[in-house]
Amino acid sequence: MDEAVSALKEKSEREKHLLTQENLKLMSETDKLCAFVDKLTAQNRQLEDELQDLSSKKESVNHWEAQIAEIIQWVSDEKDARGYLQALATKMTEELETLRSSSLGTRPLDPLWKVRRSQKLDMSARLELQSALEAEIKAKQLVQEELRRVKANNISLERNLKESEERSLEMVEQMDSLKREMSRSDKGLKLPDFQDSIFEYFNTSPLAPDLTFRTSDIDFPPLKPEATPPSPCTEEVRPASVPVSPTPPTQSSLTTPKPRAHQLSIKTFSSPAQCTHCTSLMVGLIRQGFACEVCSFICHASCKDQAPPLCPIPAEQAKRPAGIDVQRGIGTAYRGYVRIPKPSGVKKGWQRAFALVSDCKLFLYDVPEGKTTQPGVVASLVLDLREEEFSVSSVSASDVIHATSKDIPCIFRVTSSQLVSQLSSVSLLVLAESEVEKRKWVRILEGLQSILTKNLLKNRQVHILHEAYDASLPIIKTTLSAAVLDKERILLGTEDGLFVVEVTRDVIVRATDSKRVHQIDLIPQEQILTLLCGRSRHVHLHHWGALEGAEAFDVKLAETKGCQALTTGVLRPGGPACLLAAVKRQVLCYEITRAKPPQRRLWEVQAPGFVQWLGMLRDRLCVGYPGGFALLALQGESSPISLVSPADPSLAFLSQQSLDALHATGVGSSELLLCFSHIAVYVDGQGRRSRSHELMWPSTPLACSSNSSHLTVYSENGLDVFDLQTSEWIQTISLCKIRPLNVEGTLNLLSSEPPRLIYFSNTSSEGVLTLPPPCDHSRKLMMRTRSKRKFLFKVPEEERLQQRREMLRDPGLRSKMISGPTNFNHVAHMGPGDGLQVLMDLPLRVMHSSQDDSVKDKPRPLSSISRQQRSRTHITRTASDFGGGASPRSDPDQDDGEPDSSPPSNSSNPSSPPSPNSPHRSQLTLDSLEMEP
Repeated sequence: MDEAVSALKEKSEREKHLLTQENLKLMSETDKLCAFVDKLTAQNRQLEDELQDLSSKKESVNHWEAQIAEIIQWVSDEKDARGYLQALATKMTEELETLRSSSLGTRPLDPLWKVRRSQKLDMSARLELQSALEAEIKAKQLVQEELRRVKANNISLERNLKESEERSLEMVEQMDSLKREMSRSDKGLKLPDFQDSIFEYFNTSPLAPDLTFRTSDIDFPPLKPEATPPSPCTEEVRPASVPVSPTPPTQSSLTTPKPRAHQLSIKTFSSPAQCTHCTSLMVGLIRQGFACEVCSFICHASCKDQAPPLCPIPAEQAKRPAGIDVQRGIGTAYRGYVRIPKPSGVKKGWQRAFALVSDCKLFLYDVPEGKTTQPGVVASLVLDLREEEFSVSSVSASDVIHATSKDIPCIFRVTSSQLVSQLSSVSLLVLAESEVEKRKWVRILEGLQSILTKNLLKNRQVHILHEAYDASLPIIKTTLSAAVLDKERILLGTEDGLFVVEVTRDVIVRATDSKRVHQIDLIPQEQILTLLCGRSRHVHLHHWGALEGAEAFDVKLAETKGCQALTTGVLRPGGPACLLAAVKRQVLCYEITRAKPPQRRLWEVQAPGFVQWLGMLRDRLCVGYPGGFALLALQGESSPISLVSPADPSLAFLSQQSLDALHATGVGSSELLLCFSHIAVYVDGQGRRSRSHELMWPSTPLACSSNSSHLTVYSENGLDVFDLQTSEWIQTISLCKIRPLNVEGTLNLLSSEPPRLIYFSNTSSEGVLTLPPPCDHSRKLMMRTRSKRKFLFKVPEEERLQQRREMLRDPGLRSKMISGPTNFNHVAHMGPGDGLQVLMDLPLRVMHSSQDDSVKDKPRPLSSISRQQRSRTHITRTASDFGGGASPRSDPDQDDGEPDSSPPSNSSNPSSPPSPNSPHRSQLTLDSLEMEP
């Protein structure tokens, strides 16, 4: 037994010796590669210096060429001046001779003296011209010789420049190959020399010579984030395990003790802080990142594993250059204190703000007036630099008429689009501390945007904003909730009742008279409409026929007084629908059927806390209350499952701080995302934390909505979109005072002037709603018909006629009013004598499908049907379109199949307002509505 043990020990010693030798060999190779890389880096810097020298020489050559051109211009100007002086001298000589001859009178003149005088003048003029010509020839020869030398120097400089660029590219390729070889042979070892390489590339890149984002360039003192005192949300964590960088195998390194790791704990910062490792902004309201208890090292939760191993950090590692990683778009480029206009405008003055360019976004934080000079952690504005319409520019005195003359050189403008043609773009005026600081901001933002464009770091658009309906509709101003009924109809719950708006036909139906409709839920399988309305917030049930304007029952659930949350679901797969309402801590469940009465109370349950949110998750009811969420079975027999497990200490801060519950959604098949008023966490089905990473809000959220892949968070200053799988912040829309009107977040109300109804289209909502063509009919009015509950939203007849007269005065518009015919088969010639022509309607069912589409979009030809037949056809179409009483909505294909004899309209003109006979109104007229019983 002892022999076997000794044999194993010898074998292990031999293997250990072999591994030690191999490790020493790998370290020596690594050192050689590091030396070679350093040599290549030095050569690359030398080549860049040569390239910079060549660029300066090229600029000097251009300067010489400009000076030579000026010299040539001077010579030509001097030649012209001499010619002018010569002509002037000749003229003065002639005038002198004339005066002399006139003064002598009839006295005889000496002809010889005259000849001698003229010869002397000619000789002097000839000598002057000859000397001027010789001087000009000499000057031109000198200029040509200088130009030849300059061109030769320029050609040699360009040749050297191309050679240096080729050498630089070769060096870069060699460095990349060496890095790949080192990563393959390094076996997990990390070299600290490469952690700043991308920042050094960004700062030395020739693409943006002005973008030298260094800490020394910042003229203001560094912002020191203040961590809040120890609180229940602060969690102590074990020292981060960080891989140690390799060191040469010397005798002293073997005896050196292991470095002490950081003592990291989660912290809440009261002002914007930057990660020491990646330099990015630590976004969030609480628990933004980790901080060392010994030194001043702070970092993101994702950067904790890459933290430097030594505590405190050595000075050479602590001085990281501030910059942007151009490959991933992360890092901080610049920061500083600026001033922005007060909410009432520049005329009322400026307020101080802290601006920071980080992760391809421009953040603005308000600085409160008073003793404290530190900004808060709630961002007042976030603009994405990756937007195509993002721009930054200086301003003139006419742009800021209320600013003082000394402030105008220090002001610049930042503009960002909002993806809606009808909405104005976000334009922000920024007042820098000085003109030099303003130029630095403009240069940095422009250079950073160009670099992001060259590196193809584009903005990912999840929501595309559209205006759902004309903003001049009066009921939009008082809208509290909304829902999409079908592709052509939306429901608007307002202060005065529930309205059905047909967006393509401009027909509005008053469905119910319930006041203050806070929420709308549809149960189409049971033909029931659920409303949360009234001052006392009762739940009302209405029949589906009310959406067509018919008189239907209104069931008020008295037990739901003071309801603060409402949702609908299915009791079991294929079973009846259920209605769930929360009143304080009590959750009521009703079964909804088509019987009378339509509701049947099933059960009630007490929630763990005051119910703040209700929703359906994986066929179960999810209840949100302060500090947590819970899952309830719809049958009511099982006990609630807490989604914030008490056994997980990392989630204890949620219940200790009693954070408000906003939203919960499923992520994949096994995860849930719980959204609170200050943070969001990922948990599994048992309420245990599934990811160490937490979702951080840039501003205080007011509401949340989600679909299968994205989470949308609404705040006072805009909305932010996050990817549910990767938890990445991918889109920000800086629209102030926008709030969702339905649970899905597809319909939203923008509190602008006038208020606008905004529709969010994305992959999950594509094709849900047919958007009307954009138009600006500020003179449209809601006109009551003979029916008490139906309205037409159109331009009054007097104004429409006035617009028609204006169009008739314009020949260009008049020629477009009537479209040309496309089918002549209906024209028949009757009789040989009088040439009478009759236009007959074609059978629409025989026509090609493309002709059907054209018939829908264009006015139909005039028919020879009598006036009695026209009026009878209008009444038939009106009855089929609106179905008086409680009749169901007719099929639109049947309407298109009937012949229509309405007179032609000017709706083919895109610039004219749609008339009541427009195809967008399905040949609807006010007279036909008045004919209804």
